[in-house]
Amino acid sequence: MESKIVSKNYKDMEKSPHKNLYLLLLSVLVGLVAGLVASLYRLSLEYAEGFGLSIYHFLAGHLIYLPLLLLAILILSAIISFLMTRYPMSSGSGIPQVKGQLLGYFKQNWFTTAFSKFIAGSLAMLGGLSLGREGPSVQLGAAMGEMVAGRWAKTERHRRLLIASGASAGLSAAFNAPLSGLMFTLEEVFKYFSPLILLTSLASAMAADFVSRLIFSGEAVFHFNILGAIPLQDYWLLVLLGLILGLFGAFYNRVLLASQSLMNKIHWPYLRVLLSFLVVASTALVFPMVVGSGHRLMDQLSLGLGIGFLALIFVLKFLISMVSYASGIPGGIFFPLLVLGASLGSIFASLAISSLHLPAYLFANFVILAMAGTFTAIVRAPLTGILLLVEMTGSFNHLLPLAFVSLIAYVMADLLKSQPIYDSLLSRMIASQEEDARVADGQMMFETILEFGAIADQKRIAELSLPEGCLIVGLHRSGRDIIPQGSSQLQAGDYLTFLIKKEDEVASRRAIRQIFTAH
Repeated sequence: MESKIVSKNYKDMEKSPHKNLYLLLLSVLVGLVAGLVASLYRLSLEYAEGFGLSIYHFLAGHLIYLPLLLLAILILSAIISFLMTRYPMSSGSGIPQVKGQLLGYFKQNWFTTAFSKFIAGSLAMLGGLSLGREGPSVQLGAAMGEMVAGRWAKTERHRRLLIASGASAGLSAAFNAPLSGLMFTLEEVFKYFSPLILLTSLASAMAADFVSRLIFSGEAVFHFNILGAIPLQDYWLLVLLGLILGLFGAFYNRVLLASQSLMNKIHWPYLRVLLSFLVVASTALVFPMVVGSGHRLMDQLSLGLGIGFLALIFVLKFLISMVSYASGIPGGIFFPLLVLGASLGSIFASLAISSLHLPAYLFANFVILAMAGTFTAIVRAPLTGILLLVEMTGSFNHLLPLAFVSLIAYVMADLLKSQPIYDSLLSRMIASQEEDARVADGQMMFETILEFGAIADQKRIAELSLPEGCLIVGLHRSGRDIIPQGSSQLQAGDYLTFLIKKEDEVASRRAIRQIFTAH
């Protein structure tokens, strides 16, 4: 009887004569839709930020109109806090929400979440908050993947693959970075490599990038004039830079979580949002350089600003970023943390160039390296960080130093026992929403890879203590499918497909992760 149930439910790509084509076509469709929505969101943020900064610039010279600014802030805070309260999945970055959804922790209405994210994120940028477009773009893309999946996905596993493809497409469109979108899905969302995930996410990311390039130009997001490479004899500076970035990454994560905890003590969401807007507006009137996403700030960083002024920019941008995100307002930390990395890299470059008499053109090199190292230390996704900076700058000349600095920053942050920020944010969301979790009926499938050194490595299936009701229904090894039996011996690198009950999804995933993941 059990084998009949498995046979009935195991309608997956491996059993289809056109096993990849259908899902690939759906992934392309997801990419086109997600690319359009993420590009429109990107346009909305650019116009909102430009308009908001022009208003602050006008008010700085016409203080008589400040009561009107206060009224506008009260209205913006009311709209955003209403959307956050009514649609809680739209709050914050969006990346932890997508990860939690793919792991089975969260359920959402894709339309209301996307609508709330789009509107609230745009209004937050209008107010000058230091938030990024990438997290919301990932969530908007995932929502589009869920929309397509709801109509055409054959299985629950396909549905989640399309959601992940949408997430990849969202990041691709946000930065014109399809490879980074793909790598982010593999490295941060799933944390393992699968040919199926690779194909669907890549197809979606490429389609989204195509749409994005039709709306925007194909130019790199950042424009740095790289005139030469850092000499090998000066690589000791990169070790020092990596150590500093690792320290800063650990500090950033702890302060962000502490700020969030402190802000959550204000139980009225409206007051939290209002406080963030008031702090940012006050800063914008006296030091507008540090408000907003930070894209304009990136264009102004230079050796001529001086170490003291660069340090002031770094400190104020850091504080504004904390205040902006801790309130839970829809918006990402991705781009602001890159800007913080660039500011820190500017300080380091100014010190190194002035004290060691290095060529001034190396300033841009240190800025780029610092962005990648900061991203790696905070997010703990080094390959994504390296690819992202390569695609955003349009240059492969600094690939080796990017990898070198990222490695040092990763190790330093790991030694300080700093958890990846999106994992920490997801854990907090799970803890706060567990009592509201909904139980789903039926069965579902998901796949994972057996990592080298895991408990299940070199063991027979019959020897494994799998959760009750969990079955291994697929085993893929070295390009061929193997019928899983109790006597089948597992090897590192095997791709296994599990059939589980939806109602036990969270507990089953947790137990399987303990057995199949190296610790």
